[in-house]
Amino acid sequence: MRERVKIQILDAVRRDGGKSSKKAIQAATGLAWGTVCKNVDAMIEEGILAFHRSSPSGRGRPTGCLVFNPESGFLGGFDLSGDHWRVLFTDLMFHRLFERTVPAPECADGETFYRAVVNFIRESLAESSLPASQLKGIGLGVSGNIDSETGVLVSAGNLGLKRGTDLNLRDRLEAEFGVRFFLMTSRAAAAWAEYHFGPYAGTGNLIVVGIGVGIGAAIISEHTLLPNRPDRPTGYIGHLYLPGIQRTCVCGESGCIEAFAGGRSLAEIAKERFPGKAVDARTLDTLAAAGNREAMDLLRRAADYDAFAVAFLLQMYHPDALIFYGGQCRAGGFLYGELLRRLDFHVPPARRGGMSISISELGDRHVALGAARLYFEKLF
Repeated sequence: MRERVKIQILDAVRRDGGKSSKKAIQAATGLAWGTVCKNVDAMIEEGILAFHRSSPSGRGRPTGCLVFNPESGFLGGFDLSGDHWRVLFTDLMFHRLFERTVPAPECADGETFYRAVVNFIRESLAESSLPASQLKGIGLGVSGNIDSETGVLVSAGNLGLKRGTDLNLRDRLEAEFGVRFFLMTSRAAAAWAEYHFGPYAGTGNLIVVGIGVGIGAAIISEHTLLPNRPDRPTGYIGHLYLPGIQRTCVCGESGCIEAFAGGRSLAEIAKERFPGKAVDARTLDTLAAAGNREAMDLLRRAADYDAFAVAFLLQMYHPDALIFYGGQCRAGGFLYGELLRRLDFHVPPARRGGMSISISELGDRHVALGAARLYFEKLF
């Protein structure tokens, strides 16, 4: 995803923290002087940027700096996952203005899901007290199979929406709210947040893997976020087929890694193994860490499946960094530790070429932040 000229200029202003100048922008971007001047002047006229003048200390022309116009509007980034829904409103410099998280609602079909999304957006705007007239648009990260070009939600098994849902989400939301929307998978949003805001920002070859209720990944290759298409999904490692898995997945097929190792699947298995006890994936991890043999065996098997899937990606794309996120990826957690050990078996460190492995440092808001960023790039 090659950045356009306006995006490069706005990023340079953002990185300078409100102390930028045309010369500083040219130095940071390598753009021609005429290109910088033309685009900066245009964005000042549009009200996106502002020039703050300061009086010279002696003789000479007034000086000043370029900043984002605080009245130029704000962005919405939404994270619609299988266990929670989160909204993050930011200004155009991606400073947090408002954040809200609610449990994911139960959705029996596409229409129920659509109404739940509309209500969540309306309630969030009302609670934020931000002027709706200044909303520039919304990026929507969904844990499902998305056609970003058409804005159609094909399916979202962990949200209760089976294959063939084919909900025309973007067009309906744009008609409902009168602003533009951009839809993407939650994995793509998480990866783009890491690329722009995480410790490995700017790393050209990056893989981000989410292991929580669902299991999936997004790939950045040579600074480009690989696109996802419904007929050729990218990073759907949770749905890799393994003959030893007999359970039926939320996608309707059997043999998927997620059908055993996904957080919801592990919780269902735990209920079978520990009758009468309320055991979810997190509790299962705690039991395993405390030495419960059955919990340890379950999570070791899940970790082996996860490691197999991740190893496949590493050998295909040879990233410079691998970043994990999700409810099952916790520093010191039993499953995460087993995953790393098994990953060493599948792809020994000597074969990884100095690749870094870490857990995301962006916190729970990274999908919403990445969704806002991806919309921002469509805006300009």
